[in-house]
Amino acid sequence: MTFATALTDPRVVAAMIGGAVVAGGWVVTHLLSARRDRAARAERVRDVQGALYAEIRVHVATLKGQNLPRYGAEVEALILKDDGFFPVIPTEHNDRLFSAIVEDIHVLPFRVVDPVVQYYNQLSTIGAMIADLRALRLDSMGAVRAARMYRHYIEMKIEAIALGEEAMAFLVAHLTGGRAAVTALSDSLQKARLAETKAGVTSWIEAEKTRPSAGNSPASGRFGQ
Repeated sequence: MTFATALTDPRVVAAMIGGAVVAGGWVVTHLLSARRDRAARAERVRDVQGALYAEIRVHVATLKGQNLPRYGAEVEALILKDDGFFPVIPTEHNDRLFSAIVEDIHVLPFRVVDPVVQYYNQLSTIGAMIADLRALRLDSMGAVRAARMYRHYIEMKIEAIALGEEAMAFLVAHLTGGRAAVTALSDSLQKARLAETKAGVTSWIEAEKTRPSAGNSPASGRFGQ
């Protein structure tokens, strides 16, 4: 039987139509399944970002409310002034949500993950510092070194504010504007940092120009005589 002859057979035509319907059903099912998967992934991304944003926002707001520069200076002065005084350093747990969803962090774009991980890495470093401070023996270390360590601890918490604000900015950018907004924010921050670095280098060069050189200083002239 030729192909042309087969097409005149109602049974062959019916089988071909049935096969086409089945194949079309597979295609439609696959497309619908892929669409559901994309929607579920997008929803998961929003959930992860929303949870992280909420946790970071609460902690950053708490740190800002503590007026760390003034408080840290006051406590440091007390450590140096009052022999044997050292404040109680409470254990902190400000990464509970991150720890719970860290396995899903990969669903976020790299440019969002990077600042978020930097912030939580800072919290981990602060936790290690807290452990060191709580095990500190003031009688063997001395007030000066203890005060220096406490100052470093406060400086780390102040830096956590800046890192948290940057992480929140990237999370909001992706939630509201997607990858394009994240790219724009990343480029803007990079340009600002380059400008800041350039200004710092320029300032240093100008300061070096106005500083008397060793050959032109009065002291060098006397020694050269």
